[in-house]
Amino acid sequence: MAKKYKQTVIPEASTAGWITLTASGVREKLSNEYRTRYNGKKVVNQSLGITVEFESTGARKTAHGSAVYSKKACLVSVLDQLIRYAEYSNWGDRKPSDIARVIGYLNFKAKVKIDGKMEHTHLVVRVCNDGRFHYAMEVNKIISR
Repeated sequence: MAKKYKQTVIPEASTAGWITLTASGVREKLSNEYRTRYNGKKVVNQSLGITVEFESTGARKTAHGSAVYSKKACLVSVLDQLIRYAEYSNWGDRKPSDIARVIGYLNFKAKVKIDGKMEHTHLVVRVCNDGRFHYAMEVNKIISR
């Protein structure tokens, strides 16, 4: 029986440089940093062994698809590490509003230290009918302590 994958590498990020920005400033900086660092790059996820591709849709979904705040935005600095070491969680079916090439979504969970405090995040990867996997977005889970 195969041993279940567990995340052992915990990336670290900082909100410094993000806290003072307005919401529109955070969205713009997040989008620019994503495009500069990741657009066109690929990362192999260690949990499933799949190659996840970064494209501009991921930047748009992360920066404009939901609420954005400094704790979420700072993760762009370690997004490749999060994707690499994230643990597979479950499958998500495609939505009726999705483009035809989307089959569904792989959901991952990952631990990350933000400003020295352990946090949990949820990552979404689109599965397409051409056999490719594309980073879709990141949703930070709020954990009360």
